[in-house]
Amino acid sequence: MGNMGLREGVRGYGWNRRGTKWGTVGSLFRGEHHYSLDDKGRIVLPQTFRAALGSRVVVTRGLDECVAVYAPQEWARNEKKLRGLSVSRRDFVRFVLASAEDVEVDRQGRMTIPSHLRDYAKIEREAVVVGVGSRLEVWSLQTWQRYLARVQTEATSIAAELKDLSL
Repeated sequence: MGNMGLREGVRGYGWNRRGTKWGTVGSLFRGEHHYSLDDKGRIVLPQTFRAALGSRVVVTRGLDECVAVYAPQEWARNEKKLRGLSVSRRDFVRFVLASAEDVEVDRQGRMTIPSHLRDYAKIEREAVVVGVGSRLEVWSLQTWQRYLARVQTEATSIAAELKDLSL
């Protein structure tokens, strides 16, 4: 479907006013991409995301029954924050860290989604890769469609609260 990818300028690696190369640190993932898993549980990652992700990613349980995919640097920042949470938040820390795995991205841009994460997210064959800022999410097509239908019913009231966004 969509093919928005990373911030504008990333394909040619532009420079921002602070001298930071776009597409490396703090890349902003966005867009919705539909794929099918192969028989080995692999999914293709959108080409526009691959440069920022590199050859390894960290996958874990996401919220809302999806699989969260992080570049190693972003995962390291989040893991540090998780480890700093109070003991009263240990259930959430366990929820995220217990399912986290390093996964290789092959030369064809595919990554294997571990079976326990496919089960958690109810991903069988058809999946959607969604860029949501600093991470990707992989959803089953059915769960994604239900999620969008729910959010769409709330969108008008949410947009009214966020009038400064000019959406």
